[in-house]
Amino acid sequence: MITKAFAAIAFLAMVLITVSFGALAEEAEEPEVGDVEELEALDNVTFMFVQTAASGTLVPVDGVENLYTLTFVGVAPQTIAFSDRPERIIVQAPMQEFLDGFCWLPENPPNAALEILEADEEEDLAVVELFDPVYDNVSQTLQYNVSILEEPNHSYAIFNERHDVALPESFGAASLFIDDCADSFVGCCKDKWCLGNNFCGYIHGVSMCWSWDRFACYPCTDQTSRCKEKFGQDCWYWY
Repeated sequence: MITKAFAAIAFLAMVLITVSFGALAEEAEEPEVGDVEELEALDNVTFMFVQTAASGTLVPVDGVENLYTLTFVGVAPQTIAFSDRPERIIVQAPMQEFLDGFCWLPENPPNAALEILEADEEEDLAVVELFDPVYDNVSQTLQYNVSILEEPNHSYAIFNERHDVALPESFGAASLFIDDCADSFVGCCKDKWCLGNNFCGYIHGVSMCWSWDRFACYPCTDQTSRCKEKFGQDCWYWY
């Protein structure tokens, strides 16, 4: 039987809910907050995000093809972020802050691997698109609308290789492995307030990177030059 993909990562994410994060943060050798240059460099690393739950359901939305409501129950109150090598950054982002700062554009939704830890091998993992996150801290539930991809396109090939076309409607412990920020758009303005006639327009197809110290997706590089090229020298990037 094939070992569950990234089971150790999911287990680590669960452990982090109840133990101190200090040791892991120290091992990751995160820079001091005041070190601006190092912070800016680390804002451009690639992350994967893990959300875990004790159980869940995946219910078809009536009248809509390939759209499901995913509900996580007993969800951990934070999203665990892991960076690619060589940085080895591990960060806990409060759930609502992560959801508020991530890219959820309906025209370019993030991809995620939904893995059910105790399920038949033929229906234990699917690569999906995520829409419309809703988190309730009181009831410890997290809900998405999801579509199962016909052609899986996760950044980690092991998930694409294990992709199943269907999952059970109810299940036990599960994890979501979410890809890094999707491409998005930025606004261009003539001043920082971006009000009225000071707004120049939008630039689309901008590569976004997750900022581990601000829990949000931002352009990987400054877009001022693109703003000036498209809208004139008195316009610059505003996001």
